[in-house]
Amino acid sequence: MAPRNPSYSSPPGRGHRRRLSCAWLLILLLPLATAPAVQAEPQAGVRRALLIGINHYLAVPSLQGSVNDVQTMREILVTRYGFEPGNVRVLTDEQATRDAIMQAFEKLIRETAPEDIVYIHFSGHGSQVEDVSGHKEDRTSETIVPQDGRTAEVADIVDLELAVVLARLRARAGIVVLDSCHSGTATRAIDIRVRSIPPDTRTELYQRGSTRAVVPAPSSRFVVFDATAADEEALDGPIDGQFHGFFSYALARSMSNASADTALLQIFNGALQELNRLQVHFGRISMPEPQLEAPPALLAQPLFTSLGQADPLAAAGREPRLPWAAVLPITPAEAKLVKAVLLGASPGSRWAIYPPGETEFAPGKAAAQATVERVEQADAFVRVVDGVGPLQPGARAVLLTPAPAANRVPVRLVHMTPAERARVESILSRDIVKLVGPSEPAQYLIGLQGSSMQLMTADGLKVVAEYAPDQPAAADELSRLLERSAKAAAILSLDNAASLIKISARVAGRSSSIQRGIALVADTQAAAFRIRRSGEPRTAANSLRLEVQVNSDAYLTIVDVDSAGGINQLFPNSYQSKSFYPQGLVHAGERVLLPDSLDSGNLAGFHWDYGPPHGTDTLRVFATSDLATAELIRKRISELGRASDPSQRTRSLDQASATIADLGGELAARAAGTMAPQQPGAPGAGGSRRSDWAAASVMIDVAD
Repeated sequence: MAPRNPSYSSPPGRGHRRRLSCAWLLILLLPLATAPAVQAEPQAGVRRALLIGINHYLAVPSLQGSVNDVQTMREILVTRYGFEPGNVRVLTDEQATRDAIMQAFEKLIRETAPEDIVYIHFSGHGSQVEDVSGHKEDRTSETIVPQDGRTAEVADIVDLELAVVLARLRARAGIVVLDSCHSGTATRAIDIRVRSIPPDTRTELYQRGSTRAVVPAPSSRFVVFDATAADEEALDGPIDGQFHGFFSYALARSMSNASADTALLQIFNGALQELNRLQVHFGRISMPEPQLEAPPALLAQPLFTSLGQADPLAAAGREPRLPWAAVLPITPAEAKLVKAVLLGASPGSRWAIYPPGETEFAPGKAAAQATVERVEQADAFVRVVDGVGPLQPGARAVLLTPAPAANRVPVRLVHMTPAERARVESILSRDIVKLVGPSEPAQYLIGLQGSSMQLMTADGLKVVAEYAPDQPAAADELSRLLERSAKAAAILSLDNAASLIKISARVAGRSSSIQRGIALVADTQAAAFRIRRSGEPRTAANSLRLEVQVNSDAYLTIVDVDSAGGINQLFPNSYQSKSFYPQGLVHAGERVLLPDSLDSGNLAGFHWDYGPPHGTDTLRVFATSDLATAELIRKRISELGRASDPSQRTRSLDQASATIADLGGELAARAAGTMAPQQPGAPGAGGSRRSDWAAASVMIDVAD
């Protein structure tokens, strides 16, 4: 589907249109509780982690991203959050049998002291089993599946077993992340898989004492992140050249650039922003709904802390602001970034390089900027594109921007005879589509269902659109949708992983999450609108309003990729009142409504009404620390708008991809502070060459 274009409401005679879980029942551990007494000088306890990732199972289908999940998280915990490598235990594949996992839990219990902090992460299959403990009202227990799960006499690890483990831990605080699910939904995709298997019916294995153990008194020390809620599928697929669990990847990105005082709720919302980006990339109208289980009083606390206690490591300044990769110089212009692939390195991604021992990674103050040319296993090899002096051994590199999006949409044809395949290939534009085989990641699948050709999401679970392949309009409609998808992905690749700017953007009046008891369940559905008919009253259902909030003074630029593939700047615009956020400048912490109301006499001077055709719009909201960078973005978007010629779609797509890639390079140089002197007449010429900027997305689904 593809939504329509908001139209500006203008004075008479100036009408103008523009496009615009697996719900783990660990509630026993997380009731409301009285806050512990405040400690004036908290002890710096040990930070411990147990990370379990399973790709290759003995008796159930394999996954592809679980091991990458935990290896990535290990790098983040060690380089960003002060975990000593010896205190981070990683179990993968054959190391993660049921016995090995339970022994690792026992070892963690023995070693953990009352002042310690514990992080537990499981990526792998989840499932269900009939509850035999008598604790569950729905008579169902959720499980995580060990590597030897479903082999003879090997039971899953049920939720109550994990609850007992957590209750026995003496840690002052802990985080539990479960990237698995029990939905049992099948997938038709090869490269995107769901992390669930059918329930275990061998109830006799669960009649043993471990699940009947008495659960100790409830505690408010632990927070649980679940990849999904309400029987949805947790997804595992290719992201930035590597396979990951979608939620683990999104949470890792959010944790990576969270400041020391970032609240749990903000980290959760940061993960939702990243899921929003992935949602557009994979062509989904919705994503699985992750949830955060914690007493409300903990939601405002930083990640590695607990009620009434400060974080000693953060207070002592021992935490780097970002996860980093060690730089090993090869030549003056080449270097190896150790394990950078685990932190998002892929060919084309851009990195800022700082001196040895750097911890602040201040925007605009990098020693050099480098671009990844190739990767080998976990290491990335880069070429310096700008910098001051030779690279120093022991230098540290942080991710700036991901690789630019490809200018062709990868599509896989599935379940077709050779004749059917030839028939479908004949209507696909090779200037927009890249057909991929089973070993290459796809963004969409195309299959036949009777006389209908179905365009499906990459996991094969949702039908995006249906066409009659013999009708002349089918090729044009499909090309239009795929072109729009390619442009949206390109705009979404403009992302600054090292930014100090935190930006929140959503449809006004719409919450990003729903409170269900002690759980916050994310709302990952695209915002739903309908077309405003002539003479129809303007309402929140047919006229868009955005709510934006930034943590620092910033210049806003809002870009729309519409359902027809057009790229337009929605804000600032030529219709707004001169006094309504001049030049797009907003102030730190201010709740900004764009436009300010749906009334005809609003202060903004414009409205964003939706009109035909229906479909999906992607909004990208940029916030920059300086006007020069905002003007650069606006200039490039204006060029893209002029190049969006429907009669020359291929040229339009190629030009758009090149322009967006060039803009990404310019923005990365400004974020690193290593860009060459500006030329006279360039946007913001004479201004600072250093800039901080960030972006957030909103997805809109518009129906007739």
